[in-house]
Amino acid sequence: MRITGRVVGRAAWVVTLALAASGLATPSSLGAQVIDAEARAAAATITVDDLRERLAIVAHDSMGGRDTPSPGLRRTAEYIAGQYESFGLRPGAADGGWQQEYPLTAMRAGDPADHQVTIEGPDGEWELEFGTDYLAQYESAAAEGSGDVVVYEVGADGPDVTGRIVAIRVTLDNLQQVFGGGLGAMLQGEPAGFLLSLDVPDSFLDRLRRFLDGERTTVGEPAESAAPVVYLVHSRLPAPVSALLSGAADASGWSAALRTRAEIRTETAPNTIGILDGSDPDLAGEYVVFTAHMDHLGIDDDAAPGADSIFNGADDDGSGTVTIVELAEAFASLETRPRRSLVFLTVSGEERGLLGSQWYSENPAVPLETTVANLNMDMIGRNWSDTIVAIGKQESTLGPLVESIAVAHPELEMAVIDDLWPEESFYTRSDHYNFARKGVPILFFFNGVHQDYHQVSDEIESIDYEKMSRIGKLVFYTGLAIADDDEPPMWDADAYARVVEDAEAAESDSR
Repeated sequence: MRITGRVVGRAAWVVTLALAASGLATPSSLGAQVIDAEARAAAATITVDDLRERLAIVAHDSMGGRDTPSPGLRRTAEYIAGQYESFGLRPGAADGGWQQEYPLTAMRAGDPADHQVTIEGPDGEWELEFGTDYLAQYESAAAEGSGDVVVYEVGADGPDVTGRIVAIRVTLDNLQQVFGGGLGAMLQGEPAGFLLSLDVPDSFLDRLRRFLDGERTTVGEPAESAAPVVYLVHSRLPAPVSALLSGAADASGWSAALRTRAEIRTETAPNTIGILDGSDPDLAGEYVVFTAHMDHLGIDDDAAPGADSIFNGADDDGSGTVTIVELAEAFASLETRPRRSLVFLTVSGEERGLLGSQWYSENPAVPLETTVANLNMDMIGRNWSDTIVAIGKQESTLGPLVESIAVAHPELEMAVIDDLWPEESFYTRSDHYNFARKGVPILFFFNGVHQDYHQVSDEIESIDYEKMSRIGKLVFYTGLAIADDDEPPMWDADAYARVVEDAEAAESDSR
């Protein structure tokens, strides 16, 4: 929670973890849960057969790989909505339905002839070639600007850039500052455009080129107008321009004219939301949100004739999606409902940049300030049979809780471990991140990638359904404990500052 009274120091909950693991102390609701026959009966509805049957639907070829947006994705959302309705949940979208529609803008480069980068100095003028000498980033259909060039050294006091072209040499040393969203706070005024000269390794340049060459999808409507942003290939610049951008030449007398054009396509995509209302009048206005992404990569247009071309995404994230459905059924079967309310949310657009969860976090079905926890599942059907990674468990009291539940339920035979791959930044790569950065404590259940990750070979035959059922039960007991406890989960103070306050600062800087 973002309420500072619910942020605690590390020492307090590390002690709780040690006691919980030893069996000397557990959350009050957990003790009852261990011997609660009704809870065990509900957890038992999460079965291998159900998971296999549901995944065979979600990851079937007829869903076309569930790209965002696509007819197959919409059929998946409708299937999940039908399941929620059959369980007796209530729809959670603002219009009273099950699906929260959100706008998407897809942009790709327009005609190269409609692009222009002209740089003029005291001793000459240079016209650069689109696609070879520079690439463009698009926020609107058309963008153009011209003016005097001001060379900005990242980290220095920002000059007034109104009506001027801001030129920046981007290196590995300042890459994070430039692309991390803080550039707007460093500059003063409204620039006419940006020249970002990439003096970086070819590997980074190749990744950026692949990203910008394809269709880029963002949440929301396209901007009506925007300052043009172009990325120069520093190694291809004419020597005088390179000297200017390297700080070896005076910027006096330099000017530039920029123009970009984009092809734009607008569509919508769904999130599916079902809500189970809580039973406690004092706590029913607080929510535990369960998430998984129901989208995947769609169809491989470059596949050889006759070869498998459909990215069925059985593990990524069909496994998490059908487990969400199983959890909704299990909780709905309880005669005594949890004290807090529960939200079952399957989002789309994760593979395109966490788009659906971004939209939900900015347009939530229930207020985020009353959302006490997010339990996210992404790729839980492969790898070890007796282990699950819970990313984020060191950030809040949710960590000690899930570990104590694993101890209290030895029949699950499931060890809960820390993030094994911090260098991969999985923390920022799945939908829980859009909750965490808004101040909601999270756990991200994840079993890592494998040789079929983002391949057409990620099929239902490779899934360990028995393991999935045990992970589903672990998440069920964890969610029930959160929903029934007197107090909501609490952040560790250091983690809160790192995750939430830093995210708020970066968002403020980018505005």
